[in-house]
Amino acid sequence: MSSKAQAVIQEFNSLPQVEQMAVYQAISRKVTAADYGPLTDEDLTAIAAESFALLDEEENRAESR
Repeated sequence: MSSKAQAVIQEFNSLPQVEQMAVYQAISRKVTAADYGPLTDEDLTAIAAESFALLDEEENRAESR
């Protein structure tokens, strides 16, 4: 991943959750699977791992309140 792409992700991660959702929705409307082809098993595994990590992070934040 390029340093420019990494900077975009870092900036995205610094946004409040409401703004992250707005950005996600805007990107999901613009990008389709047809633009990039089917996901590989490795892609799906990485997405699942990231999803679970984000859920764990949210759960930890909720428990610490």
